[in-house]
Amino acid sequence: MDHLIAAAIHDAKNSLSSLGVWLDKARSEHDSPALHHATELAARVNAQLVELLALHRAGEGSLRLAVADHHLADFFADLRRELPPGSDPRLQIARSDALEKLGEWAFDAYLVKFVLLDARRNALRHAHGKVTLGAAIDGGFLRIDVEDDGPGFPEPTLQGEQGAMNAHSSGLGLSFARTIADRHTTPDGRHGRIELSNPKGARFRLVLP
Repeated sequence: MDHLIAAAIHDAKNSLSSLGVWLDKARSEHDSPALHHATELAARVNAQLVELLALHRAGEGSLRLAVADHHLADFFADLRRELPPGSDPRLQIARSDALEKLGEWAFDAYLVKFVLLDARRNALRHAHGKVTLGAAIDGGFLRIDVEDDGPGFPEPTLQGEQGAMNAHSSGLGLSFARTIADRHTTPDGRHGRIELSNPKGARFRLVLP
């Protein structure tokens, strides 16, 4: 049964990816608010299926990360390309010259991208005026922050209560993010992690060793 569930999720994910391609084509020919909303909705559901499949594989011990060295400036440029045309002007991404100084880091770019895109979607949903995405290296760890100026995370989420559902997160995306972060390890036993805080709104921080 577990195999059938995984196969069904995989097939649904591929179908949604194909739907996204057709929606993008339709928007290029004749855009409209309805098509824009449909494209975003398809992308969000596809991301949720990716997260669900990864959590399923993690639970059965078959999740494998494709860790490789990635130039951070190039990775953030790829993130920019993931944003649809006419994306929310409130989103600010770290300057490429600052990212150039960070050089390379080893991580699974595919899964980390999904973590950050989900965090970005949540931040844009709750921001009053601005969302920022940036990175820094601190104490031998790569820190990637997604911050907004909204009401912040509720206390149960900050306290790490499992399955906490609220306006800022369904719980699935956060469980996925924590799983992917934790699976990034080093030979000396260091693990990645997710840090949530409310300095001036919500701050989602992905920390990778």
